[in-house]
Amino acid sequence: MMVLISGGKVPNHHYQQTAQAIQDSAAQEGLSLWLVIPTVFQNLCIISCFSKSFCSPLHSAVEAALSAAAKQGWERGRDSEDLWLAGHSLGATCANVLFQAYNSSKGLPYAGLVVMGGYVDEAGDYDLIHYPVPVLSLNVELDGGLARPGKISTWWHQFLQLREQEGSEAVTSKSVIVLPKLNHSDFCPGFDVPGDLPAEVTQSEATRTIGETIAAFLTLHWKGAEGDRASALRLLTRQLEWTEELMTPYLKAQQLERTATDHNVSSEGTSPFCRQAQRVLAGLSAADAQKLEVEDGFHISSPNLEHCHPAWTVNGSKLLVHSCSHTNFYPDISNTGKITAAEEIACKLLSADRVAEQLKTHPEHDRLPCAAMNRMAVEMAEQLAASSTLQRYRAKGRGWCFLEDSSSVAGPVWVFKDRLALKENSTCMAVQSPSMLTDLSARIYPGIHYCKLLSPARVLDWMMTDSLKPGSRDDLSIII
Repeated sequence: MMVLISGGKVPNHHYQQTAQAIQDSAAQEGLSLWLVIPTVFQNLCIISCFSKSFCSPLHSAVEAALSAAAKQGWERGRDSEDLWLAGHSLGATCANVLFQAYNSSKGLPYAGLVVMGGYVDEAGDYDLIHYPVPVLSLNVELDGGLARPGKISTWWHQFLQLREQEGSEAVTSKSVIVLPKLNHSDFCPGFDVPGDLPAEVTQSEATRTIGETIAAFLTLHWKGAEGDRASALRLLTRQLEWTEELMTPYLKAQQLERTATDHNVSSEGTSPFCRQAQRVLAGLSAADAQKLEVEDGFHISSPNLEHCHPAWTVNGSKLLVHSCSHTNFYPDISNTGKITAAEEIACKLLSADRVAEQLKTHPEHDRLPCAAMNRMAVEMAEQLAASSTLQRYRAKGRGWCFLEDSSSVAGPVWVFKDRLALKENSTCMAVQSPSMLTDLSARIYPGIHYCKLLSPARVLDWMMTDSLKPGSRDDLSIII
């Protein structure tokens, strides 16, 4: 038996095609699968299960649906072995909370969990790694909302950790799959989820793919299944390979924000992006660039960034620069944030004039603004992007507009108050960097160049999702 909890404000009859596809695919694998879709109050499961301490109304709705199935011939066995829980979108959140609410030392309440266009906890006992039962996290490439690929990167990273520990067993126990060309609404045919992206496959193809994937995962776990487990594993493995092609660029882009394991300068890591920004801002010729070495120290807290200042050491003809970095992130209260990339990367750098002075040379070009580093972030993202992401973005996506830097009046203001501004309109996402640049003759901190910069991971999130939306000519609100 599978219990499927519907998404927010989606009447449960919109899941009939999905349910039938799961059952049909399961039957081909030799599974006789019952499936119920409980009716929830006002089509909002969260009203009936908003926390682990208040989830009994949803549990009662589930039990009522199971009782109705029993009257039609379903025979209940051991829930921990053959009763699966599933949910779509907000229903996935409710399914996750329901499992936790009724899990106890006496036994598991369900045999496994399938979250569609949703996710489990980000951390703790019920993140993907530690979840006590098998979990299939089934997502889609063209999700326009909270389950966008950038958000799902959190659980993809956890899957990679599991795969490193367990090998192929991770595929069986905790698969995280993104299906190409499907959208969030494909899970509930006939209901168009607001803010979603257009799908690039037919609904029938999408429904069939969803059904085959879920049935394959069930085949690996259902006792007495007669299906070909090897075939099911091959299907999931192929889908995971495609998911890896999509998600690897995003994880690489996040590593550019901060590499936590590099403790050469700071115990809190380094920012490869700030390190590269220093080299580009220096504006040196190819020959002079060979004489410049940059080491960056990352600081998790803003106060530590405030007290860090770029420094340098000259050794013969070589110049070693120590830069300072920090990232700010978007709010993510109770796992409700949608952007996992940094809101901004703060880089404290030496000015091109200071670098040229110490190397006894001249820059090849005039002073570069921070905006030039935002262009660099976009170039990096495009170089990293999966082919499907880049092709779609170039064909349909809104690009970037680079505004002149805004001037910060003082270092503490730059650190604590001024923020990278993103302004979305019908043609592009406009980006503006707060900047602080001092001359070599300045009284306070001469020869520095501070920039709040765009993250390549933020660029990739835009490319994969929001750039594909039409936008509005009047939408000029600052996104922070």
